[in-house]
Amino acid sequence: MKNPIYTVAALALIVGSGLVHGAWTNRWGTAPALADLAARLESVPTVLGDWTATSRAIPPGELAMAGAVGQISRVYTNPTKELTVSVLLLCGLPGKISTHTPDVCYPGAGYSLVNSERFVHRYDVPERAAEFQTAIASRAGTKPSRLRLYWAWHGSSGWSAPENPRWAFAAEPMLSKLYIVRETGGVAVDPKADPCAQFLSLLLPELDRVMSPSGQPTGAKSSSILK
Repeated sequence: MKNPIYTVAALALIVGSGLVHGAWTNRWGTAPALADLAARLESVPTVLGDWTATSRAIPPGELAMAGAVGQISRVYTNPTKELTVSVLLLCGLPGKISTHTPDVCYPGAGYSLVNSERFVHRYDVPERAAEFQTAIASRAGTKPSRLRLYWAWHGSSGWSAPENPRWAFAAEPMLSKLYIVRETGGVAVDPKADPCAQFLSLLLPELDRVMSPSGQPTGAKSSSILK
């Protein structure tokens, strides 16, 4: 089984490096709807099919820099397939949550991003779709690493990964950001065939449920919209 330490460290880059961007701040305190969403994040199951999660703590100072009102940071392990996938989910106001994407933070940490592309994942019944950006992050040296990254945001209309998220989500009252990271062990496959894609089919229905105050899946884009 791949050691998840490098993947966890890579996720920490997203939270802890240069997260000072964004023009919208929590000047008047946390809105009740955002506080409710932050509380609901903890209800995301730690067991998804054959995957079992271990939670990872994020220092409060890093969460504050990221603008995160709520968060989950977990490593899901599938012992049968000997796979690990790291999940980072943040929610807060759009000013900071919409910024600091992997194409900004990973090069600053010595990674090179290649094969960046738009990825639409279809899941659940009835079929829904989520739009992600995906890329390979590679780092050479004494501790080489080759990561498969997926990232997307959830506002009022489901999961999407616009080219300019800061402006695309400027009018949202609150925003969530999802990262999925897997250490490939040097073998990168097509994003649709990557184990992360199979994992997303289990995770996304649960996240859609959490994003809705009623506990019912909502906001996920119809697969007919994303072609």
